[in-house]
Parts: sequence; C-alpha cells; structure tokens
Amino acid sequence: MANIQRNFVAGKMNKSLDERVLPNGQYVDALNVRLGSTEQSEVGAVENTKGNEQVTTLRYEGSPLSSFAKCIGALEDGANETIYWFVHDPLNTVSSTGIVDMVVSYNTKTNVLTYHLVSINSGDGTTSTLNFNDIYLITGVNLIENLLYWTDNYNPPRFINVNRSYNPPANPSSTDGFSAESILVIKKPPLNSPEINPLVTFSQDNFLEENLICFAYRYRYEDDEYSAISQFSNPSFVPGSFRFNQDSMLNEGMVNVTNSCEITYNSGGPLVKGIDLLFKESNGLNVKVIEKLDKSELGLANDTEYTYIFNNNKIFTVLPSSEILRLYDNVPKLAQTQTFMGNRLVYGNYVDGYDLGDGNGYEVKLEYYTDLISSELGSPLPYPASTSNPGIVLTFYKGWNILVLLPVTLRFLQPPQEIQKLLLHIFYLKILIVYTSFQSVMIL
Repeated sequence: MANIQRNFVAGKMNKSLDERVLPNGQYVDALNVRLGSTEQSEVGAVENTKGNEQVTTLRYEGSPLSSFAKCIGALEDGANETIYWFVHDPLNTVSSTGIVDMVVSYNTKTNVLTYHLVSINSGDGTTSTLNFNDIYLITGVNLIENLLYWTDNYNPPRFINVNRSYNPPANPSSTDGFSAESILVIKKPPLNSPEINPLVTFSQDNFLEENLICFAYRYRYEDDEYSAISQFSNPSFVPGSFRFNQDSMLNEGMVNVTNSCEITYNSGGPLVKGIDLLFKESNGLNVKVIEKLDKSELGLANDTEYTYIFNNNKIFTVLPSSEILRLYDNVPKLAQTQTFMGNRLVYGNYVDGYDLGDGNGYEVKLEYYTDLISSELGSPLPYPASTSNPGIVLTFYKGWNILVLLPVTLRFLQPPQEIQKLLLHIFYLKILIVYTSFQSVMIL
C-alpha cells in the first residue's frame, strides 16, 4: 500500500477551500495535533499530541493539599526539562492559618519534585509570607540562569534562587522560615552617606592633597546583587593656612593638610553579605572601589557602625559610568506583566510612587504661607572708644567712613542719610601687597 505524505510547513488552517483544491502546506482541520516539532524522526510532520498525565501529588506535612488548591502560575524550562508552578491552597486543614502557598518544580527527566518555597504564616497569624491570591494570577514569570522572577499585580515583584534551600516552617503553627524582604526584587541601599574624619598619618603619599574626594558605599546581597549607591559624603578636605602669592594671585595655602580619612559605614541587615566602599573625585564621574568587605570573613555584625582608614596605596577598580546615575532601583510597587529585554528586567501596567505621610499615617499637605518681614535701619553705630580688635579707617566714594575690623568685619561710621535707604551695599577692595602685620598697613 502506498504511503502518502503531505507536508504542512505553511502551518495554515484553510476551511474556505475544498480539500481537493487545497494548496500544499495547508490543512482543513486539526484536533489534538502538534506541528513544527516532533518526538520521532519525522521533523515537520503533523502528529498527535500526548494528553496530560498526573505525575505527582503536592503535600504539606505529609497530607495532600485540599481540593481547593489552585495553580495560579507556571513556567516551562524546556532547556532543563523542568516545570515551575505556583500553588495557593486557601482551605488547608493542617496549617494553623488555613493557608498554604508554594513554589514548586518538577523535573520530567529525573522525576524529582522540589519544594522551593512553602509559606503558611507571615507572623500575623492570618496571611502567609507569599500572600498568593487565586484572583490575581501570576502572568509574568521569567527564569534567568538560576533566578526565578515573577509578579502578580497583588504583591511587589519577587524572585527566588532555585538552587538555594529556603527554610520551610518548622511546624504547622510556626512562622515561615524566610522573610518577605528576602524575596523582593528591589534591594535596600544604605540610607545615609558615610561619616568621614580627615586624618594626618605617617604615609608619604598624599593623594588627598590637591583632590576633593567624596566617599560612599553600597551593599552586596546573597545572589551577588548590588544595591544603589548611598549618598556621597562631603569632600575630605582641610585647607592649610592662608598664603597669598602676589605673583600667581593664588592662595597657596588652599591644599589639604591631611593625607588619610577615617570612613564610618553601617554594615547593613542580615541579608547584606558584603559592603563596597567607594570614592569619587569632585571633578570626575568615575566611581572607584576602595575595598570589598565580606561580612562573614571579617566577622562583621549586622546593623553596626564600623570604620575604615583610606589612603592612596593601591590600584582601584572603576565601576561602570552608569552607576553614578543609579540613584535608586526603579522597581514598581505592583506590576501586572514583566519580561526581559536587552538583559534588563522590564515591567508593564505597574503602580509606583508613595503618598507622603507623617508618623501617624496622615497625609502630609505641602502648604505654606509667607509674610513680609521688614525693619527700618537704626542709627549708625558710633566709633568705639576702645577696641581689642585692630582696625583700619578707609574713606570710600561719597566720603563714607568704614572701619575694617580684621579680618572681615565691617562697620559704618556716621554714614550720610541716603545709606539708611539702602538694604545692601556691595563693594570690592583688592590689595595688591602682602601685609605681614597690622602696623605695616598703618605705616603705609
């Protein structure tokens, strides 16, 4: 018997034409078939699709989930022959809260079922940490290497490391073994800039002498995720004594007399695994890494202030130029969809921003009123009969007498009447001679 084969490479269903005149590559009707891939050798042939088959039963504390348990999201990892899915059981009879939420996976090649997250109690006794809702389906799921990201438009965007073991609840009455913050996509940055204390040490190098250096730091988390950079500190700069050079017209004393700086930083919470100390020159955009500090290796406690002495005795790593513009991580509060584009996580149909509120939760209204505050100029100050401050009496335009109290204090002595009508007087005095004492000025 002849074996008749037709290809369906066009992949097009055409119900308008009679099957006798149907072009090659099209078909009239199909049911429960697959096209374009095959489990046999005939690539491109139409074949029957296999039906569903139950391969596992989800359980909590040895008991199957209730009949109300529902899969609210799933992801197929074809490369690793693994399926991930999210389960919400609102009427579980074993859990103390009556809720069991899970993130599980099943490898069809090894037939291994893995419970990545099991959540029953966030600590309030009424909700789980995962806080799944069967009305809000998880429509955005992506797996990047070993990181599984998802969003449901009900909770903030989240992720887990599928290769890591997250502690399950110890018993049906205990709280979850992980925190809500630990699975958030957004990572908390340092809240404040580091405190600095310029120092003088015996080091011969003085990189700080003619450079205005500002310091900052950032946190490293368990999956090698980095937070945004903290605010930068004020420049570590202590100028020397005033030395005016008549030839160059410059203050040669405007150099940093310190050559080191003590940096005080906060070690961050328990989720922080390391701290990167950073610095930037005031006239540049490059952010450089001073030191990468590992909390476990150095024995640093959580939420504790530590100090580090900076000096220029090493070669520094330069961060990408985009980090200087990364003031915060732009992760929304809620998002309905997500995807990866150009190695960047992108959200759609999202909600972001926070309402301004006070400590009691009331709305803060940005309202203010202005009033004109004015006062008449009083009588001129009389010439002091005696003063401990040396001074110079100078005569300016219109014969106004001004007493200059060194170094910068000015007093008006019996000014004319029109000066009382003015609110501000600006004048400039340029002395082209370096005076070593007040007496030399009087002699001149």
